[in-house]
Amino acid sequence: MNNLIIITMKKFKLLMIMVIIMTFGFIQKSNAQKQSSGLYLTLNDYMNHKLSYTNEPVSLHEFLGSDYVTVIDHGQKVQLEKNKVFGYQDKTGNSYRFFNDKAYQIVDANGFCIYSHEKLVQPVGGKGPKPTTVYYFSKKNDGEILPLAPDYIAKAFSDNTKFRNLVEVAYKADVKLDAYDDVSHEYKIKELYAESLK
Repeated sequence: MNNLIIITMKKFKLLMIMVIIMTFGFIQKSNAQKQSSGLYLTLNDYMNHKLSYTNEPVSLHEFLGSDYVTVIDHGQKVQLEKNKVFGYQDKTGNSYRFFNDKAYQIVDANGFCIYSHEKLVQPVGGKGPKPTTVYYFSKKNDGEILPLAPDYIAKAFSDNTKFRNLVEVAYKADVKLDAYDDVSHEYKIKELYAESLK
């Protein structure tokens, strides 16, 4: 009799674990499906997570080098100039900012912005350009987007001598400024910036 109770309890626990796992999976799937896409018309919209033209297809026309985006609103095609729109959020939740008619992914906006952009780069000794992720930054959320390189950082942060020196030392030590630390969940450049504020 005791063995029967023990077996029944084990089956009940197993059943409860399965119900919990299935419920958690359903919640995760529901949250993923709720992710909205759309345009951030202004910096303020981006800061407040306010999307316009939500869940409408956004055509960027990036390969054509176009200066506008196209959305379909209530069956009508609407064209908006990229230089008058802050950016957009895709269906995976990634946010992008338009600058000089290109879309840069915002990968970190804490303190100052870091962006990534896919670019064709000719490898040394290679046989043709290959798509490469290149990193950029802007001191302000709506400031000029510049390459993430010591010279540009020195100019943008001329008022922060400690940060400039830390960047220069890291660069001379062959430390990649765009390296991402999976433990601290920060880019190296952000770690140096936080250190400069101490």
